[in-house]
Amino acid sequence: MKKFVVSSLLIPISLAACSKPVVDCTVFPDLENSVYLLPYEVGTTRSVYAATEHYRASNNGVGTFAIDFVMPIGTKIVASREGEVVSVREVFEDGNNKDLEENYIFIQHDDGSVARYFHLTENGSFVSKGDKVKAGDIIGLSGNTGQSGGPHLHFDVQKCGPNLPPNYNVLPCGQTIPITFKNTHTHSCGLKSGSEYKAFKYDDKRGKL
Repeated sequence: MKKFVVSSLLIPISLAACSKPVVDCTVFPDLENSVYLLPYEVGTTRSVYAATEHYRASNNGVGTFAIDFVMPIGTKIVASREGEVVSVREVFEDGNNKDLEENYIFIQHDDGSVARYFHLTENGSFVSKGDKVKAGDIIGLSGNTGQSGGPHLHFDVQKCGPNLPPNYNVLPCGQTIPITFKNTHTHSCGLKSGSEYKAFKYDDKRGKL
């Protein structure tokens, strides 16, 4: 069984891990079975500054599979997977640095899981609750709201939900799930901190283009 230990990374205190988890790589879907696109536009490249570093023993590791993508405020965010918008918040100003005062979009998929797009800019949502979206649709603009170490997109997929503030991480629905992205280069053990990932055009019949 292939495993790796997450390497240490200098990240803001708000994201620092309490300990370094050993991650079982076999829990990540093969790319050919992935149903997710990277949450940014085709042709662009973004770096990851935190992935499994979100692990905290104190909350049973609910956020282990969250991913932080570095991106300037105002970057277009796309739906990673088809679904229905179940919650939107866009009232907070960038740079407020206040916990639980972050803008977001939550999209529920047909299997009940919920993709969460956090720290969006003020008035940065292009969708409303109840809207149906397809993978690749532009849904909003990234920002730097809430408790954030800098402009970025925090993306994760929870088992079920939506879990609304202040109960973001209530189990069992709050557990993040391991995912891979079908429109970028191979990452059999999930995206890695410190690495860059380009979003390629993807066709369901022909694969990555």
